[in-house]
Amino acid sequence: MIPVLKKYSNVFAVQFKNNFVREAVYRSNFLTMLCVDLVWIGVEFSLFTVIYANTNSLAGWSKEQVFFFLGVFFASDALFTTFFQKNFWNFSDLINKGELDILLTKPISPVFLALTRWMSLTSIFNLFLGIGITIRYSHAAGFAGGIRWAMLPFWLLVGLATALMLRFAFSVWVFWTDRSWALSRLYYQFFHFATKPDAIFPVMIRYTIMTALPFAFIGSVPTRALLYGLHFQEYLLVVVVLLVFFFANSFVWRRGLARYQSASS
Repeated sequence: MIPVLKKYSNVFAVQFKNNFVREAVYRSNFLTMLCVDLVWIGVEFSLFTVIYANTNSLAGWSKEQVFFFLGVFFASDALFTTFFQKNFWNFSDLINKGELDILLTKPISPVFLALTRWMSLTSIFNLFLGIGITIRYSHAAGFAGGIRWAMLPFWLLVGLATALMLRFAFSVWVFWTDRSWALSRLYYQFFHFATKPDAIFPVMIRYTIMTALPFAFIGSVPTRALLYGLHFQEYLLVVVVLLVFFFANSFVWRRGLARYQSASS
């Protein structure tokens, strides 16, 4: 087990170094991405500022609790954007242009290589910004603090795992659809559910984003877990849903590989 982990860690380190060099060459990209992300964050805060100018509570969430939620959401999304998102932008070309061929010849999991080749290291700024927002509104939101801060990294990783599973589930069908752009657009339509507290949605939508499309696991559930804690059934639900997505994605990936025709075939 340890040699395997070491091998994967070394490969990931090489990928990270290569992407760092690439980012350093295009330094203006950092400022561009930073500006775009700041505008996005500003829009989200402005939306809820307008809403709370007309009400003191939104589905039981105070203004400070929603801002605490936004901090958790931004930090979790930043992890996915930094390390995985760019790979899904190139996922169709990986299959349709035969670039997967070279990955299949390597003595390491091709899906691991496919998901770690490209990184957007400039987006790591959002991680620190999100954590800063979380800290800023933690007391006003009623967060107990203390030892409970140790749970923040865990829930950020849960959000990262959820985003990765969902994005992969929408992308892996490229083996059958030639291009996954339509499904990718559909993913980003559903992604809007992750940018709002799950409590504001009707019962059926809330049930859907907790099971079939668990976008609530990216920000809403981690926020509720940090502020109030979850029932045992809710913890179990998170584990079961993520495991189902993991095994379903693995199954579809293997079926896709069996159908895959390389560039040389």
